[in-house]
Amino acid sequence: MIIFPAIDILDGKVVRLRQGMLDAVTVYNDDPVDQAKRWAEAGAEWIHVVDLDGAVTGHPQNHHIVERIVDVGVPVQTGGGVRSMETIDRMFDAGVQRVVLGTSLVTEPTLVAEACEKHKGIVAGIDARDGKVAISGWREGTEYGVLELVRELELLGIKRLAYTDISKDGMQQGVNYGAYRALASQIDIPIVASGGVNSLGDVRDLATLGSQLEGVIIGTALYTGAFTLEDAIAAGHGEE
Repeated sequence: MIIFPAIDILDGKVVRLRQGMLDAVTVYNDDPVDQAKRWAEAGAEWIHVVDLDGAVTGHPQNHHIVERIVDVGVPVQTGGGVRSMETIDRMFDAGVQRVVLGTSLVTEPTLVAEACEKHKGIVAGIDARDGKVAISGWREGTEYGVLELVRELELLGIKRLAYTDISKDGMQQGVNYGAYRALASQIDIPIVASGGVNSLGDVRDLATLGSQLEGVIIGTALYTGAFTLEDAIAAGHGEE
């Protein structure tokens, strides 16, 4: 299982939010590129980058920073405000390996289908609160259930899902293991989990879901020192 250390960028800094609330921000590094280098030195296999400014405004605001993170040399999965083919093309041209679509999954199905046909590295980033999909930087709710939306996206060509349980995100209260297990039993595409990882036990529990649970995005627990990235990678690989 892949461990994706998270770099969430807001106002040019590395931050973590509690349940996606912009008024509950903790800054962990003033330099996202420096943070990427730290994760690389710790053995990161991938880095997950979120442009929080972009997620709120609907247009990427930190592309120049993402480009510099790509230059660190670790494969990058990124999203936040990706709502046009021009933006998607620009990200792949910059060397990003995977682009995460969020709001456009609900608002622009034609774009999703076009992106999936053109690029292999498209990921559906579904964020949900109480089982309902949220969009626009988690500020707006929808009536879509997670499974309902995934079913529609599979028809559009989506072949990978990054799923965030908003209620757990940034809270360090443990993952919603049951939700990921239930989802994995009902869909066939790989899943990347996100939200609430608090211990190496959480990582090991997710790893027991098998190869369909491709990876887990970890933010706050790594930044607060609950465990190291090296230990998380070992747990993800089933090592003691």
